Amino acid sequence: MPWSDDHKQATRERIVVAAARAIREHGPDGVSVAAIMRSVGLTHGGFYAHFASKEALVSEALLYAAAETLEYLEVTAARATGQQQVGIVDLAEAYLSTVHLEHPEQGCVLAACGAELARADDPVSGACSESVHAFVRRLVQHSAAPQQRERSREATGALAAMVGGMMLARAVEDPAAARRILADVRSFVRSALQAQTEAKTEAKTEAK
Repeated sequence: MPWSDDHKQATRERIVVAAARAIREHGPDGVSVAAIMRSVGLTHGGFYAHFASKEALVSEALLYAAAETLEYLEVTAARATGQQQVGIVDLAEAYLSTVHLEHPEQGCVLAACGAELARADDPVSGACSESVHAFVRRLVQHSAAPQQRERSREATGALAAMVGGMMLARAVEDPAAARRILADVRSFVRSALQAQTEAKTEAKTEAK
């Protein structure tokens, strides 16, 4: 008897979740379809009932991982602040955390394997690009800047600091040094956004 559509979709989702974790741990080139299928209790041969290729799976898993991280950041920031409406600084605080530092297999795929993703071929490179845009779009929604261009600038700058800061922190061997890097980047993002807000306020005051 053939499996129902619901069962097939649930199986596909399990494969994507496993692939997202594997990408974070081993990079896109290190993903093993056979290992992923074993981890969800399926045979290698069953893979092609769900995906046309390994690249198709990696692409979907990248998009899933980005969405998962964004949801986690919003929930974590809201819990930490006690506010449903959180700002970019709050999201940066959640991102540049010791928990994220110590668990790359559950965190942001851009920080886990950003350099490898930048060298990927289609369709993986397209999924990587879309993941970056998804992060920027979501951060824009949390910007308090009045103009769209300003919101985009804040979101892009904050994302670059967040991803780069996490990658640097993971690149050093000393855990204390890694935590200092995260603290410094958190402070930088906070100061940069505060300085922009103060500059806009001064400009409005002078214009009156």
